[in-house]
Amino acid sequence: MAVIGKQVEAFIREFFDQNPLSHVGLVTVKDGVAHCLTELGGSPESHIKALMCKMECSGDPSLQNALDLVHGYLDQIPSYGHREVLILYSALNTCDPGDIMETIQKCKKGKIRCSVIGLAAEMFICKHLCQETGGTYSVAMDEAHLKELILEHAPPPPAIAEYATASLIKMGFPQRAAEGSIAICTCHEVAKEGGGYTCPRCKVRVCELPTECRVCGLTLISSPHLARSYHHLFPIVPFDELSPSSRNDPRQKLPNSCFGCQQSLLNPVTLFTQFLCNISALLVVVQETSPASLLFAPNANSTSALIVTSTFMRVCITAQVVRASGILRWSLQNDCQPPLFHSITI
Repeated sequence: MAVIGKQVEAFIREFFDQNPLSHVGLVTVKDGVAHCLTELGGSPESHIKALMCKMECSGDPSLQNALDLVHGYLDQIPSYGHREVLILYSALNTCDPGDIMETIQKCKKGKIRCSVIGLAAEMFICKHLCQETGGTYSVAMDEAHLKELILEHAPPPPAIAEYATASLIKMGFPQRAAEGSIAICTCHEVAKEGGGYTCPRCKVRVCELPTECRVCGLTLISSPHLARSYHHLFPIVPFDELSPSSRNDPRQKLPNSCFGCQQSLLNPVTLFTQFLCNISALLVVVQETSPASLLFAPNANSTSALIVTSTFMRVCITAQVVRASGILRWSLQNDCQPPLFHSITI
């Protein structure tokens, strides 16, 4: 139980880091009954606190009761949201009051994706549940493997058009309240001094973001939360994976750099050493030329001055990055102190 609690805590923190606008709810299964430990919410600290206070197990579990309880909560999720269930199952049986196959079909019809991580032997009913709902089933071999399996579910899954329909959502960006102000927090229903955020619609106080206002129902977030979720909306362009042996095939004309990160696909050590030598020589020349002489050169119009300024800034930024990475690579290869490189101060 200590291992499970530690890994679940790590998963909750990683999940909200990858999905700051998502909600999580915790359910425990023991003595044939499913208990709702925490409601669906976006506060990682409240989930972790509730989890550490209820770390106990007893009796036989009921997978059907757990799925019925989860289905009741996720059935209220709007059509644009993903409905996912991650089950950590350590038992070798399930004691159900009815037909669990009907419950699995109900979850499949409700577009709930169920995944199971087993802590004992493989079970047919868990595997069947994952196959029917489109989830994944795996069995952990040790603590390190358990952590790896859990964290694989932290990034958001690919959006499927029939499972998640795009729609517009009203959101509010509340301002942080003054430190000396006193107001009633709608989250805990107590008066608190300082901190918190004020809903821009109904002007009530909430403790943390992201959350949903309990008075007007407006989704309250901050701009960093929206920015961290933005990169998941536009995946990279589909690409074909090539083996290293295919680069030696003269019939295939392949690019020399990756289209995504622009890194070289050739021998990185040789190219880096050659590039580092060229940059070292370039730094000496650039350092002896003052920016003023570049900006106010004779017979230079505004366009040429802008081009020269942009080029000079690129050289400065590239030089600093190459200098830092070059020192690290030199130290690793030669196991000694790196040589001194010329640097530029902007």
